[in-house]
Amino acid sequence: NIVVACDGSRHAGQAAAMAGTLARALGATLHLVHVFPGTVAELVGMPGASAQMLGLARFEQQDLDALAEQSAAEAFAVADQVLADAAAGTVRKRLAGDPATELVAYAHALDAPMLVLGPRGRGYVGELLLGSVTHSVLHKARCPVLVAH
Repeated sequence: NIVVACDGSRHAGQAAAMAGTLARALGATLHLVHVFPGTVAELVGMPGASAQMLGLARFEQQDLDALAEQSAAEAFAVADQVLADAAAGTVRKRLAGDPATELVAYAHALDAPMLVLGPRGRGYVGELLLGSVTHSVLHKARCPVLVAH
């Protein structure tokens, strides 16, 4: 099992391509994982902020669910593009909550030997050299983490 963080960014696409190559070479199952905030409050800093996200309009749970579904579809489409034929044999998993926490928990539950992600995602708030999710995963994971540049 190789777990790949998918957020639809160019960096996540590069990570998926590298993980796909590794999975084919090792005969591993590729797990594409998309994590979307589980609550409206966690949407702050997400790309594509709308009046609803900024609290200027009423935000219903169905709106959050629709955003999560759209975000996952876009993220998986980027990964599928770079994986080409190999995309058919992958597992796709949508999770809700803090991306770093959920990615690490998913990888640990699978006893995955590796977690692959890009150096930066789509979020606006990031650190100077590595994105905040990548940085957090590097510190929390108990398995090897490959940061694909």
